[in-house]
Amino acid sequence: MIYKKSHTALLIISNTITIIPYLYFLSLSKEQSLSAALAFALFYTFRMTGVFFLQTLTALFAPSLLAASVLIGGAGALVGILSTWWSAALLPAASLLGISASWLPPADLMVRQKVKLTEQPLKNDWKEALFFLFVLLFALRLPDDLQGIGLFGSYFALFVLAAKSSQTVNNLPKRPLMQRNQLFNKQFLLYFFFFLLLFGLRAARLIKSNALFEWAITGFLFLFTLMLITLTKRSKSWRQPLHLNILTFIRGVIGNFLFLFGSVYVTGRFGAQALSTHVYLPYALGLFGAMFLGGKLAHRLEKQLVPTYLLGLMAGVLLFSSDTLIPISLFVISFFNAGLNQWLTKQYLAAKPEAIEQQSLAKYATQNKGSLVHQFLLMTLLFVILRFEHQPLAFLFQLSGTTATNQTSRIQSFLEPAKWGSIAGVICLLVGGLVVFRRNRKEK
Repeated sequence: MIYKKSHTALLIISNTITIIPYLYFLSLSKEQSLSAALAFALFYTFRMTGVFFLQTLTALFAPSLLAASVLIGGAGALVGILSTWWSAALLPAASLLGISASWLPPADLMVRQKVKLTEQPLKNDWKEALFFLFVLLFALRLPDDLQGIGLFGSYFALFVLAAKSSQTVNNLPKRPLMQRNQLFNKQFLLYFFFFLLLFGLRAARLIKSNALFEWAITGFLFLFTLMLITLTKRSKSWRQPLHLNILTFIRGVIGNFLFLFGSVYVTGRFGAQALSTHVYLPYALGLFGAMFLGGKLAHRLEKQLVPTYLLGLMAGVLLFSSDTLIPISLFVISFFNAGLNQWLTKQYLAAKPEAIEQQSLAKYATQNKGSLVHQFLLMTLLFVILRFEHQPLAFLFQLSGTTATNQTSRIQSFLEPAKWGSIAGVICLLVGGLVVFRRNRKEK
């Protein structure tokens, strides 16, 4: 049996580890110190690219991956506690938590599905879950000098509980997850370069380095062009149908539009103080709404479910065109994107038990690709607009989502074309996804 007691701790970790530490490290980067900026860049980069490295493994045992994720996360939280007294510990803490944030959600999904298929009991105490969630949110609201120890301490306790309930010690990998010869795997090298480019992009925005930003954008465009050229050849080896890959990619793009571009635009238009009410709150409400209403919606709509999700996302993106409707827009986007994720998860896990590991990794990797591609294309668009208007890159760095920015006509002239370009691009992608999905359904 994989779960002896309660699954509650793992439930909370897997659903918060990608967001709450992100917000914490983002708030630290306001200090404008090198260590704080690099900590955020490391956490974000490992979180976004860690799942790609898992795809290079020839054999993957879900309980062992979950055990490794729990131990790495626990070590990161413990080192994070030390960072409140020793600032140099912040970098390894961010790296370890980033790896755990990338590995633990898919590993937990794999194990839960295997448990379901073997009809073994899986227990969630929702009162306990709400208590843990309240503790984490309370830790985020603590004064700056207590916030770190409160947040890292809470996560360390959760990781200890998760280790006990999931038999982590018994499921530790008996051999290294990656063999030496796999370091020269083409896919590993490809995503190693992707890691460097993403780290360079994030670090450049935080430390305000023009050269590093331009290097990251140029490197990505070269890599992106190479991937487009080889797309036809690589698509022949895809294990998932085309419509499933496209919808998963779209989900990653939408998530990045909501969180990254939403944060950049709201910061530039209303100031950083508006992020909580205009971005974070609508995002959370949309997630909870989908959690409670998603099942009823799926039951009523059945065959029209995916078209409804895509049309709902189109409506949400179009609402973003009005500044006064931005909170409603992001709520609608969050709700339908979470609903689409629920549908996608069911499709990927409708597989034989021995294929669950690869199916789960494929889902997380594809949506992360969508998020990364949108992020780099968005930064490229902003870069081109700045060059066209003869503005310095420092202007873009002011919109990193961490500093308040006064409303000026110059900011508006910069953000308006970026907003409409982003909306047009995302709408075209959603229309394409809808066409491919309907064509696939007709062929069946």
